Amino acid sequence: MEPYRSLSPVKEGKRKYRFATNKELCFELYGHLATHPDCAFYENGKEWARIVEGSLYIAPNYAWDGCSPKTYIGIPPIGFWIGTPDFKETIPASLVHDVLFQFAKVGKYSFASANYQFYVMMLKKEFKLASIYYRAVTDFGLNFWKRRKQPVEIKFL
Repeated sequence: MEPYRSLSPVKEGKRKYRFATNKELCFELYGHLATHPDCAFYENGKEWARIVEGSLYIAPNYAWDGCSPKTYIGIPPIGFWIGTPDFKETIPASLVHDVLFQFAKVGKYSFASANYQFYVMMLKKEFKLASIYYRAVTDFGLNFWKRRKQPVEIKFL
């Protein structure tokens, strides 16, 4: 089974989300995040992610937009996404980055730590544009940091 799937822009993605996880996924954390206290992250009472012993676990059906916010223009199958391109090397990194940004209000980590995680994951996949993508999140990501409108909560384990 593939770890994630592309969403239909209109039926599932609401012209906003591009991917969703098919199963629980686990990612090693780097830098300061590797020592983050064990915890679970919730939105609307649902656990979407947890950090346990230096790894981030993400629940099935978690939806995200890939690298940068995107908008679908057109009516499927005629249309296209506008936003930063996604590549197989960036999709897992964008997933983890999205989770970290979603729960930034309650997580005990910094903007720099979330961005560093994104960067290291791309480097480990040998993505040639990792430095450019990293620069984009450090330069423009602050506009999205801790700005989540839906209430989120954390429970330490």
